[in-house]
Amino acid sequence: MAAMLHLPAAVANQKIEVQHYEAQTLVKTGQILSLDVTLSSIQAMCNGKLIDAHLYQYQSQWRYEVQIRTSKGQLVDLVLDASTGQLAKPAQLPASCSADKV
Repeated sequence: MAAMLHLPAAVANQKIEVQHYEAQTLVKTGQILSLDVTLSSIQAMCNGKLIDAHLYQYQSQWRYEVQIRTSKGQLVDLVLDASTGQLAKPAQLPASCSADKV
């Protein structure tokens, strides 16, 4: 686990997905927010159903890559900073996102 945090420069620009047990360790040590906490904050801005989620490290930053089917039926791909839960990509939520509850 510690080796993943100090990657050689050649590997630093690659997405490295982590296993569930590794994610649990990162949450327990306070390095990232849990996926549940992160999704709760996103659901307030983009209501929908989680389709897929991955945790990976990219350029020394932990990211969640999630796919949500909005209440309008559209698929939205979001990249979130796993340590803060903030949206990383796209810069703004897509117009298809809605805070309206179904």
